[in-house]
Amino acid sequence: MSWNGPPSYGGAPLPTDAATHARKARVRRRTWWLVGTMPLVVVLVVLGVRLTFLAPIASSAKDDYDASDYQGAETSYEGQKTMNIVDPWKAHYNAGTAGAATQDSWALYDATSSLHTAYELAHDESPEVRCMIQTNLSLTYELTGDSDLAYSQDAAAELEAVEDALAAREAGQDYDESVLDPDGDGTEVDPDELRATADDYAQYAQQEFATAEQIRGWPDCAQSEQTPEQEEQDEAAVQRLQDKQQQAEDARPPEEGEGDPQEGEGGESEDDGGESEEPQTEAEREEQERQEKLDEQNSDAQDEQEELEQEYNNLYGDEPGSGGESGDDSGGGGTKNW
Repeated sequence: MSWNGPPSYGGAPLPTDAATHARKARVRRRTWWLVGTMPLVVVLVVLGVRLTFLAPIASSAKDDYDASDYQGAETSYEGQKTMNIVDPWKAHYNAGTAGAATQDSWALYDATSSLHTAYELAHDESPEVRCMIQTNLSLTYELTGDSDLAYSQDAAAELEAVEDALAAREAGQDYDESVLDPDGDGTEVDPDELRATADDYAQYAQQEFATAEQIRGWPDCAQSEQTPEQEEQDEAAVQRLQDKQQQAEDARPPEEGEGDPQEGEGGESEDDGGESEEPQTEAEREEQERQEKLDEQNSDAQDEQEELEQEYNNLYGDEPGSGGESGDDSGGGGTKNW
């Protein structure tokens, strides 16, 4: 038996070293091309997923808002903040508006932050859009002021009850022990702490009402088209905020011992000793205290306004307005920084 030799192959010759080199180079180029375009592919996929789910989430959030489920709406809108890359201000605006609608104390603070961000992101939008954000931001500060003023008034009412109970006990009269020791553990309420709390929150409220008024003076609403009805509503809102600032000022409790002429005059007599100068009358002392408080308030207000104007100039390159040019029916006008 004889063996046949190996078959011979026709066509192209076996690859040489140069051909192998060229083929490897092509493979490397294709690999690098795939690697280089992979980030772009990933971005496009992520963008597509975001845009796909954006509309359903927005629709669901709107349904929650319309159903007065403001907390649910806020949660949904919060999730859109990183998804909406086309109009990024909208998610912040919607989240802030929904949070403010809850009127929850902590949610109001988050709402102001979201609306401030929305206003900054909408710098290239129309005056109508920025006016809409401006209006809701002012309203949110006003709601925060309402909450703080109510807290101050509650503390002031408790302070009055405690002081009455202390006076009754000192005079040997009947009093409600639960007013002084509400927990029944022997720890009495500190009237000084109540007074400080009532005063602090009244000042917070006054500042927040002033901020709401100042925001109303921003130029966007003045640059947008407004109906006469909207202008009237805005003027009414300005007046409302000014009234609330005065209400917050009036809610501040008097200092301890203020208004007690005998105690005050006695203290002066002991401190002054044998001085020949006549003691102040009650009316003179009250007028002096009123003037000192007024001077202090004017100084604080001036410093605050200068800070606000500087902040506004840094952000927008112009001084804030001073009126209420908002197109919302419950707006306001004035000055105050957070």
